[in-house]
Amino acid sequence: MNRIIEVKNLSFSYGKRTVLKDISFSIERGTATAIIGDNGSGKSTLLALIAKIIRGNGDITVNGTIAYLPQEIALVEELTFFDNLKYFASLARCKVPASLPFDADRLRKTKVKDMSGGMKKLCSICCTLIADADIYLFDEPCASLDKEHRDMLIAYIKELVKAGKTVVYVGHDADEYNDFATAMILIKDGAIEVGGI
Repeated sequence: MNRIIEVKNLSFSYGKRTVLKDISFSIERGTATAIIGDNGSGKSTLLALIAKIIRGNGDITVNGTIAYLPQEIALVEELTFFDNLKYFASLARCKVPASLPFDADRLRKTKVKDMSGGMKKLCSICCTLIADADIYLFDEPCASLDKEHRDMLIAYIKELVKAGKTVVYVGHDADEYNDFATAMILIKDGAIEVGGI
């Protein structure tokens, strides 16, 4: 087996509320896993733990580079989209591509503060995809997107999976991930169930 993510005995609490309780699982390279569960079940927390944005108790081993799209918009509001792209490209040590997916080129000179919620989400996605990573962590990427751009994003994710990238996807709507996810992690009451889709 070629495990790219391995989680062992992971727990996490917010104050006195335990969100994840001694969970263990692994994800194989080149697969797509959907993380599902009720609101507040710990899906976003688990993704942030894998991305090492926050730390819990237990062991997380990641054998590859990560591109992480958080649920929140992580752009500098006062800068243009292009300046945000340059910033994230510098972090990823890569160049800003000549053309962008999702018809986002038209937004290059627009300041983030002047964008709608859907535009901000598209720009966040482009900033995440700017690097050629081994693992892509998507936390509810379709939130705020219209159907056209949602379909474009899902098609893009399918291409990532076909190219052998590893995708971990948090979403509420099965229609978003049913076409590309091959495994599922269900979080309920701090525990998990792992299975196929």
